[in-house]
Amino acid sequence: MTLHLPTLLLGLTLASGVLASAVLAVAWGGRLHKGLSLWGLGLVVNGLSYPAFGLRDAGWLSLSILSTNALTALSLVIHTLALRAFQRGRCHTLPNWVVWLPAGLNMVAATLLLHDDRWRNVVVAGLQGVMAMVLLSQAWAPGLHGRRLTGRWVVIAGAALLCITLVLRTLFMLGASEWDAQFNVPTQVQVATYFAILAVLLLNSMGFVLMQMEHAVSQQHELASHDRLTGLYNRLALMELMDHHLALARRRRTPLALLMLDIDHFKVVNDQHGHLVGDEVLRQVAQRAQARLRGADLLARFGGEEFLALLPATTVEGAQAVAEGIRRAVGDLPMVVNGVSIPVTISIGVHAAIPTEGPTAAEAMISLSDQALYDAKHQGRNRVVVR
Repeated sequence: MTLHLPTLLLGLTLASGVLASAVLAVAWGGRLHKGLSLWGLGLVVNGLSYPAFGLRDAGWLSLSILSTNALTALSLVIHTLALRAFQRGRCHTLPNWVVWLPAGLNMVAATLLLHDDRWRNVVVAGLQGVMAMVLLSQAWAPGLHGRRLTGRWVVIAGAALLCITLVLRTLFMLGASEWDAQFNVPTQVQVATYFAILAVLLLNSMGFVLMQMEHAVSQQHELASHDRLTGLYNRLALMELMDHHLALARRRRTPLALLMLDIDHFKVVNDQHGHLVGDEVLRQVAQRAQARLRGADLLARFGGEEFLALLPATTVEGAQAVAEGIRRAVGDLPMVVNGVSIPVTISIGVHAAIPTEGPTAAEAMISLSDQALYDAKHQGRNRVVVR
Protein backbone atom coordinates (compact mmCIF):
# COMPACT_ATOMS: atom_id res chain seq x y z
CA MET A 1 0.00 0.00 0.00
CA THR A 2 1.42 3.41 -1.04
CA LEU A 3 1.10 6.17 1.51
CA HIS A 4 0.25 9.57 0.01
CA LEU A 5 2.88 12.07 1.26
CA PRO A 6 0.49 15.04 1.83
CA THR A 7 -1.74 12.74 3.88
CA LEU A 8 1.28 11.63 5.88
CA LEU A 9 2.34 15.25 6.49
CA LEU A 10 -1.16 16.17 7.64
CA GLY A 11 -1.21 13.21 10.03
CA LEU A 12 2.21 14.10 11.41
CA THR A 13 1.17 17.74 11.87
CA LEU A 14 -1.95 16.72 13.78
CA ALA A 15 -0.04 14.19 15.91
CA SER A 16 2.63 16.75 16.75
CA GLY A 17 -0.05 19.33 17.59
CA VAL A 18 -1.85 16.95 19.93
CA LEU A 19 1.44 16.04 21.62
CA ALA A 20 2.41 19.70 22.00
CA SER A 21 -1.02 20.55 23.46
CA ALA A 22 -0.73 17.73 25.99
CA VAL A 23 2.76 18.78 27.11
CA LEU A 24 1.82 22.46 27.37
CA ALA A 25 -1.31 21.55 29.34
CA VAL A 26 0.84 19.62 31.82
CA ALA A 27 3.30 22.53 32.01
CA TRP A 28 0.69 25.21 32.62
CA GLY A 29 -1.75 23.14 34.65
CA GLY A 30 0.94 21.73 36.94
CA ARG A 31 2.89 25.00 37.08
CA LEU A 32 6.15 23.21 36.40
CA HIS A 33 8.91 25.59 35.41
CA LYS A 34 11.86 23.34 34.63
CA GLY A 35 11.85 23.72 30.85
CA LEU A 36 8.55 21.94 30.17
CA SER A 37 6.94 24.97 28.50
CA LEU A 38 10.03 25.25 26.32
CA TRP A 39 9.68 21.60 25.41
CA GLY A 40 6.07 22.16 24.36
CA LEU A 41 7.16 25.13 22.24
CA GLY A 42 9.73 22.89 20.54
CA LEU A 43 6.94 20.45 19.65
CA VAL A 44 4.89 23.30 18.17
CA VAL A 45 7.87 24.40 16.05
CA ASN A 46 8.49 20.82 14.93
CA GLY A 47 4.83 20.47 13.99
CA LEU A 48 5.12 23.52 11.72
CA SER A 49 7.97 21.84 9.82
CA TYR A 50 5.54 19.33 8.23
CA PRO A 51 3.29 21.85 6.45
CA ALA A 52 6.49 23.74 5.55
CA PHE A 53 7.70 20.59 3.79
CA GLY A 54 4.39 20.42 1.96
CA LEU A 55 4.97 23.86 0.42
CA ARG A 56 7.04 22.19 -2.30
CA ASP A 57 3.84 20.62 -3.68
CA ALA A 58 2.55 24.18 -4.16
CA GLY A 59 5.63 25.05 -6.22
CA TRP A 60 7.51 26.96 -3.49
CA LEU A 61 10.49 24.63 -3.41
CA SER A 62 13.16 27.03 -2.12
CA LEU A 63 10.91 28.41 0.61
CA SER A 64 9.98 24.86 1.60
CA ILE A 65 13.62 23.75 1.87
CA LEU A 66 14.74 26.74 3.91
CA SER A 67 11.72 26.87 6.22
CA THR A 68 11.75 23.10 6.86
CA ASN A 69 15.43 23.13 7.78
CA ALA A 70 15.04 26.24 9.95
CA LEU A 71 12.07 24.83 11.86
CA THR A 72 13.65 21.38 12.34
CA ALA A 73 16.91 22.86 13.59
CA LEU A 74 15.06 25.31 15.84
CA SER A 75 12.98 22.52 17.40
CA LEU A 76 16.17 20.60 18.25
CA VAL A 77 17.69 23.74 19.77
CA ILE A 78 14.59 24.47 21.85
CA HIS A 79 14.47 20.90 23.18
CA THR A 80 18.15 21.09 24.09
CA LEU A 81 17.52 24.39 25.89
CA ALA A 82 14.57 22.79 27.71
CA LEU A 83 16.80 19.97 28.92
CA ARG A 84 19.46 22.47 29.90
CA ALA A 85 16.90 24.44 31.93
CA PHE A 86 15.91 21.24 33.72
CA GLN A 87 19.49 20.20 34.44
CA ARG A 88 20.70 23.65 35.56
CA GLY A 89 21.90 23.52 39.13
CA ARG A 90 22.38 19.75 39.03
CA CYS A 91 25.33 19.45 36.66
CA HIS A 92 27.48 21.27 34.13
CA THR A 93 25.21 22.66 31.40
CA LEU A 94 26.23 23.47 27.84
CA PRO A 95 27.12 27.05 26.83
CA ASN A 96 24.84 28.79 24.33
CA TRP A 97 27.29 28.64 21.44
CA VAL A 98 27.50 24.84 21.58
CA VAL A 99 23.71 24.63 21.29
CA TRP A 100 23.26 27.26 18.57
CA LEU A 101 26.36 26.76 16.37
CA PRO A 102 25.22 23.53 14.61
CA ALA A 103 21.82 25.14 13.95
CA GLY A 104 23.50 28.16 12.39
CA LEU A 105 25.73 25.96 10.24
CA ASN A 106 22.64 23.97 9.26
CA MET A 107 21.01 27.10 7.83
CA VAL A 108 24.22 28.21 6.10
CA ALA A 109 24.51 24.80 4.44
CA ALA A 110 20.83 24.77 3.42
CA THR A 111 21.20 28.21 1.86
CA LEU A 112 24.50 27.65 0.05
CA LEU A 113 23.48 24.21 -1.22
CA LEU A 114 19.91 25.18 -2.00
CA HIS A 115 20.16 23.89 -5.58
CA ASP A 116 22.35 20.87 -4.85
CA ASP A 117 19.92 18.35 -3.41
CA ARG A 118 22.39 15.57 -2.73
CA TRP A 119 25.07 17.55 -0.89
CA ARG A 120 22.46 19.58 0.94
CA ASN A 121 20.81 16.43 2.26
CA VAL A 122 24.16 14.92 3.24
CA VAL A 123 25.46 18.00 5.06
CA VAL A 124 22.15 18.93 6.68
CA ALA A 125 21.52 15.38 7.93
CA GLY A 126 25.07 15.31 9.32
CA LEU A 127 24.66 18.64 11.10
CA GLN A 128 21.28 17.66 12.51
CA GLY A 129 22.95 14.46 13.71
CA VAL A 130 25.44 16.65 15.57
CA MET A 131 22.54 18.60 17.09
CA ALA A 132 20.96 15.32 18.17
CA MET A 133 24.26 14.39 19.83
CA VAL A 134 24.24 17.73 21.68
CA LEU A 135 20.70 16.91 22.83
CA LEU A 136 21.87 13.44 23.92
CA SER A 137 24.80 14.96 25.81
CA GLN A 138 22.48 17.25 27.76
CA ALA A 139 20.07 14.39 28.44
CA TRP A 140 22.96 12.26 29.70
CA ALA A 141 24.17 15.26 31.73
CA PRO A 142 27.90 14.70 32.32
CA GLY A 143 28.75 15.66 35.88
CA LEU A 144 25.33 14.71 37.20
CA HIS A 145 25.71 12.84 40.48
CA GLY A 146 23.34 10.28 41.91
CA ARG A 147 21.08 7.78 40.25
CA ARG A 148 19.53 8.47 36.86
CA LEU A 149 15.79 8.00 37.15
CA THR A 150 13.48 6.42 34.59
CA GLY A 151 12.48 9.60 32.76
CA ARG A 152 16.07 10.53 32.04
CA TRP A 153 16.81 7.09 30.63
CA VAL A 154 13.76 7.39 28.34
CA VAL A 155 15.02 10.72 26.99
CA ILE A 156 18.51 9.26 26.58
CA ALA A 157 17.05 6.36 24.57
CA GLY A 158 15.01 8.74 22.40
CA ALA A 159 17.95 11.06 21.72
CA ALA A 160 20.14 8.04 20.86
CA LEU A 161 17.47 6.79 18.42
CA LEU A 162 17.40 10.23 16.78
CA CYS A 163 21.19 10.16 16.39
CA ILE A 164 21.04 6.71 14.79
CA THR A 165 18.25 7.78 12.41
CA LEU A 166 20.14 10.84 11.18
CA VAL A 167 23.44 8.95 10.86
CA LEU A 168 21.72 6.24 8.77
CA ARG A 169 20.11 8.92 6.59
CA THR A 170 23.50 10.55 6.07
CA LEU A 171 25.10 7.21 5.16
CA PHE A 172 22.26 6.45 2.73
CA MET A 173 22.80 9.76 0.97
CA LEU A 174 26.55 9.17 0.75
CA GLY A 175 26.10 5.63 -0.56
CA ALA A 176 23.43 6.32 -3.17
CA SER A 177 24.56 5.05 -6.58
CA GLU A 178 23.77 8.03 -8.82
CA TRP A 179 25.86 10.99 -7.76
CA ASP A 180 24.63 14.23 -9.29
CA ALA A 181 23.34 17.53 -8.05
CA GLN A 182 19.66 16.77 -8.61
CA PHE A 183 18.66 13.94 -6.31
CA ASN A 184 15.30 13.39 -4.72
CA VAL A 185 15.26 11.43 -1.52
CA PRO A 186 13.09 8.33 -2.11
CA THR A 187 9.64 8.58 -0.57
CA GLN A 188 10.27 5.42 1.47
CA VAL A 189 13.30 7.04 3.07
CA GLN A 190 11.37 10.25 3.82
CA VAL A 191 8.49 8.28 5.34
CA ALA A 192 10.84 6.15 7.44
CA THR A 193 12.64 9.30 8.64
CA TYR A 194 9.40 11.06 9.56
CA PHE A 195 8.05 8.07 11.45
CA ALA A 196 11.35 7.62 13.29
CA ILE A 197 11.38 11.30 14.28
CA LEU A 198 7.74 11.10 15.43
CA ALA A 199 8.63 8.05 17.53
CA VAL A 200 11.54 10.00 19.00
CA LEU A 201 9.29 12.97 19.79
CA LEU A 202 6.79 10.70 21.55
CA LEU A 203 9.54 8.91 23.47
CA ASN A 204 11.41 12.06 24.45
CA SER A 205 8.25 13.92 25.44
CA MET A 206 7.07 11.08 27.67
CA GLY A 207 10.54 10.90 29.18
CA PHE A 208 10.77 14.65 29.78
CA VAL A 209 7.33 14.81 31.42
CA LEU A 210 8.33 11.82 33.56
CA MET A 211 11.53 13.64 34.54
CA GLN A 212 9.40 16.56 35.70
CA MET A 213 7.16 14.28 37.75
CA GLU A 214 10.13 12.48 39.32
CA HIS A 215 11.68 15.83 40.17
CA ALA A 216 8.44 16.99 41.81
CA VAL A 217 8.27 13.80 43.89
CA SER A 218 11.92 14.25 44.86
CA GLN A 219 11.25 17.83 45.94
CA GLN A 220 8.28 16.73 48.03
CA HIS A 221 10.43 14.08 49.70
CA GLU A 222 13.13 16.68 50.30
CA LEU A 223 10.64 19.04 51.91
CA ALA A 224 9.24 16.24 54.06
CA SER A 225 12.64 15.12 55.36
CA HIS A 226 14.69 18.32 55.46
CA ASP A 227 14.49 21.62 57.28
CA ARG A 228 13.77 24.33 54.72
CA LEU A 229 15.86 27.01 56.45
CA THR A 230 19.12 25.12 57.02
CA GLY A 231 18.85 22.25 54.53
CA LEU A 232 19.59 19.77 57.35
CA TYR A 233 17.45 16.78 58.21
CA ASN A 234 14.40 17.69 60.22
CA ARG A 235 13.55 16.08 63.55
CA LEU A 236 11.13 13.51 62.12
CA ALA A 237 13.60 12.32 59.47
CA LEU A 238 16.42 12.00 61.99
CA MET A 239 14.27 9.92 64.34
CA GLU A 240 13.47 7.54 61.49
CA LEU A 241 17.16 7.27 60.55
CA MET A 242 18.13 6.86 64.19
CA ASP A 243 16.14 3.63 64.48
CA HIS A 244 18.30 2.13 61.74
CA HIS A 245 21.54 3.27 63.37
CA LEU A 246 20.45 2.02 66.79
CA ALA A 247 19.78 -1.45 65.38
CA LEU A 248 23.10 -1.41 63.52
CA ALA A 249 25.04 -0.35 66.64
CA ARG A 250 23.41 -3.12 68.71
CA ARG A 251 24.18 -5.75 66.10
CA ARG A 252 27.82 -4.69 65.73
CA ARG A 253 28.25 -3.88 69.42
CA THR A 254 29.67 -0.45 68.57
CA PRO A 255 28.92 2.79 70.43
CA LEU A 256 26.58 5.39 69.01
CA ALA A 257 27.16 9.03 69.98
CA LEU A 258 24.69 11.90 70.15
CA LEU A 259 25.59 15.59 70.30
CA MET A 260 22.89 18.03 71.34
CA LEU A 261 23.87 21.55 70.24
CA ASP A 262 22.20 24.80 71.28
CA ILE A 263 23.12 28.37 70.30
CA ASP A 264 23.81 30.47 73.40
CA HIS A 265 21.60 33.53 73.95
CA PHE A 266 20.03 33.18 70.51
CA LYS A 267 17.04 35.28 71.59
CA VAL A 268 19.42 38.19 72.03
CA VAL A 269 20.51 37.86 68.38
CA ASN A 270 16.89 37.96 67.22
CA ASP A 271 16.04 40.89 69.50
CA GLN A 272 19.06 42.99 68.50
CA HIS A 273 19.31 42.18 64.80
CA GLY A 274 15.91 40.83 63.75
CA HIS A 275 14.62 37.41 62.82
CA LEU A 276 15.96 37.47 59.25
CA VAL A 277 19.48 37.94 60.59
CA GLY A 278 18.76 35.25 63.15
CA ASP A 279 17.79 32.89 60.33
CA GLU A 280 21.11 33.57 58.59
CA VAL A 281 22.99 32.92 61.84
CA LEU A 282 21.19 29.57 62.11
CA ARG A 283 22.23 28.70 58.56
CA GLN A 284 25.86 29.60 59.20
CA VAL A 285 25.99 27.64 62.44
CA ALA A 286 24.54 24.63 60.64
CA GLN A 287 27.14 24.94 57.87
CA ARG A 288 30.05 25.19 60.32
CA ALA A 289 28.80 22.25 62.36
CA GLN A 290 28.21 20.13 59.25
CA ALA A 291 31.72 20.87 58.01
CA ARG A 292 33.22 19.33 61.18
CA LEU A 293 31.33 16.04 60.79
CA ARG A 294 32.24 12.92 58.82
CA GLY A 295 30.33 11.75 55.78
CA ALA A 296 28.63 8.99 57.79
CA ASP A 297 27.47 11.39 60.53
CA LEU A 298 23.99 12.93 60.52
CA LEU A 299 23.02 16.42 61.59
CA ALA A 300 19.45 17.62 62.07
CA ARG A 301 17.71 20.75 63.19
CA PHE A 302 15.98 19.46 66.29
CA GLY A 303 13.90 22.53 67.03
CA GLY A 304 14.38 26.30 67.21
CA GLU A 305 18.11 26.91 67.71
CA GLU A 306 18.82 23.30 68.73
CA PHE A 307 20.64 20.75 66.56
CA LEU A 308 21.20 17.05 67.10
CA ALA A 309 24.14 15.18 65.59
CA LEU A 310 24.27 11.40 65.34
CA LEU A 311 27.76 9.86 65.08
CA PRO A 312 27.85 6.12 64.30
CA ALA A 313 30.67 3.96 65.69
CA THR A 314 32.01 6.79 67.87
CA THR A 315 33.29 6.51 71.43
CA VAL A 316 32.76 9.09 74.16
CA GLU A 317 36.29 10.41 73.62
CA GLY A 318 35.79 10.66 69.87
CA ALA A 319 32.44 12.37 70.26
CA GLN A 320 33.88 14.85 72.75
CA ALA A 321 36.69 15.70 70.32
CA VAL A 322 34.19 16.27 67.50
CA ALA A 323 32.03 18.43 69.78
CA GLU A 324 35.01 20.56 70.77
CA GLY A 325 35.84 21.02 67.08
CA ILE A 326 32.30 22.20 66.37
CA ARG A 327 32.31 24.53 69.38
CA ARG A 328 35.55 26.18 68.21
CA ALA A 329 34.38 26.34 64.59
CA VAL A 330 31.32 28.29 65.69
CA GLY A 331 32.79 30.43 68.43
CA ASP A 332 36.28 31.33 67.21
CA LEU A 333 35.07 33.50 64.32
CA PRO A 334 31.96 35.71 64.44
CA MET A 335 29.11 35.23 62.00
CA VAL A 336 29.04 37.93 59.34
CA VAL A 337 25.57 38.93 58.16
CA ASN A 338 25.04 41.94 55.86
CA GLY A 339 28.52 43.16 56.78
CA VAL A 340 27.82 43.00 60.52
CA SER A 341 29.94 40.73 62.73
CA ILE A 342 27.88 38.82 65.27
CA PRO A 343 29.75 36.77 67.88
CA VAL A 344 28.00 33.46 68.51
CA THR A 345 28.83 30.57 70.84
CA ILE A 346 27.20 27.19 71.36
CA SER A 347 26.85 24.69 74.17
CA ILE A 348 26.99 20.97 73.44
CA GLY A 349 25.83 17.95 75.41
CA VAL A 350 27.43 14.60 74.55
CA HIS A 351 26.28 11.06 75.21
CA ALA A 352 27.77 7.89 73.70
CA ALA A 353 27.02 4.25 74.44
CA ILE A 354 26.09 0.92 72.90
CA PRO A 355 22.30 1.24 72.61
CA THR A 356 20.12 -0.91 74.83
CA GLU A 357 17.17 -2.96 73.65
CA GLY A 358 13.68 -1.57 73.82
CA PRO A 359 11.35 0.87 72.07
CA THR A 360 12.46 3.81 74.22
CA ALA A 361 16.20 3.46 73.59
CA ALA A 362 16.30 6.44 71.22
CA GLU A 363 14.39 8.69 73.61
CA ALA A 364 16.65 7.64 76.49
CA MET A 365 19.83 8.52 74.59
CA ILE A 366 18.41 11.84 73.43
CA SER A 367 17.35 12.62 76.99
CA LEU A 368 20.87 11.97 78.29
CA SER A 369 22.45 14.20 75.66
CA ASP A 370 19.84 16.86 76.46
CA GLN A 371 20.69 16.63 80.17
CA ALA A 372 24.37 17.06 79.29
CA LEU A 373 23.43 20.16 77.29
CA TYR A 374 21.51 21.50 80.30
CA ASP A 375 24.64 20.98 82.42
CA ALA A 376 26.71 22.89 79.86
CA LYS A 377 24.26 25.78 79.99
CA HIS A 378 24.20 25.70 83.79
CA GLN A 379 28.00 25.74 83.97
CA GLY A 380 28.31 28.94 81.97
CA ARG A 381 27.66 28.04 78.28
CA ASN A 382 30.16 27.86 75.40
CA ARG A 383 31.37 24.46 76.55
CA VAL A 384 31.04 20.71 75.97
CA VAL A 385 29.70 18.46 78.70
CA VAL A 386 29.62 14.64 78.56
CA ARG A 387 27.06 12.52 80.33
